[in-house]
Amino acid sequence: MKINSPDEDKIIVDLTSRDMLELDITYEDMDYSTIETRRVIWTVLDEAGKVLGRELDPSRRMIIEASPKPEGGCTLCFTILDSKRKSVSQKHTLKKQSESIVCDFENLDDLFRAAEEIERSGTASQSSLFELDGTYRLILNCSSEIVKGILSEFCRIRNASRLICDFTNEHWRLLAENNAVGLLLNQQVKNKRT
Repeated sequence: MKINSPDEDKIIVDLTSRDMLELDITYEDMDYSTIETRRVIWTVLDEAGKVLGRELDPSRRMIIEASPKPEGGCTLCFTILDSKRKSVSQKHTLKKQSESIVCDFENLDDLFRAAEEIERSGTASQSSLFELDGTYRLILNCSSEIVKGILSEFCRIRNASRLICDFTNEHWRLLAENNAVGLLLNQQVKNKRT
């Protein structure tokens, strides 16, 4: 379990498939209306509080976003809401990202240009990059129509099923995990300097 807090009101928790197994839940089973999911959320918030050195009250108003990871597990993003805000109901909300997308690139130039456009749009999300026989496969944990529109200029896009992700993990060579788009942009900057 990897826990970080980019600011006071946001906590991001990366759960591996092993973490999910220990918590006795799958991404597909996550539903805040069930006691099992609430138990997992409370457990994760308790652990996050210990790691971050602050008390996290699970009864506070918050938005909880869950995104599946291509290699298994998921990312939970907790946004703690200001108690003065009236626009959000008192209930917790669990938003699940419905699917990832698979993007197959025929060359590195298109891959780098796509990474730039994703970064420029501000819709960057967790991503992993693989290679097989000169084809590059980017798996993004984002099913946004904006991202699909951006990427459609550079690659072939399809929705990622568990079968495609498992096949990719088993047969393709992993080049970058979790933040492939950011790593591509950093590499491009280094290449321009030399």
